[in-house]
Amino acid sequence: MASTDIGRYTPWPLSVTCTDRGDGTLLIRVIGELDACVVSQFRAEVAGLVKAPVRVVELDLDGVRFCDAAGVRELLTLRHRAAQQQIMVALVAAHPAVQYVLGLVGQRAWLPGPGQR
Repeated sequence: MASTDIGRYTPWPLSVTCTDRGDGTLLIRVIGELDACVVSQFRAEVAGLVKAPVRVVELDLDGVRFCDAAGVRELLTLRHRAAQQQIMVALVAAHPAVQYVLGLVGQRAWLPGPGQR
């Protein structure tokens, strides 16, 4: 019987960009997959950004096509660590895949409101 090589899983590259709005607000845009393969990269890139004098972090996850349990845990950890520093993390946009998984874990209240992505 001949073996078939189905290939290796290659995660979608993760891209994290940051825009300082200059008023204590930071927009963090994430593109790619937020899963167990990349959460350490996400944590490393975001950790140095979420600190004083930032007061609000706007998190745009519209470009995140997949998010697993590790990704959700990292998002909730980010929100918790920010709150400990009196920094609010607002989810301003989320891909439907992210909205779905956040809904599954009881975080619908964190989803963007009507008129937002």
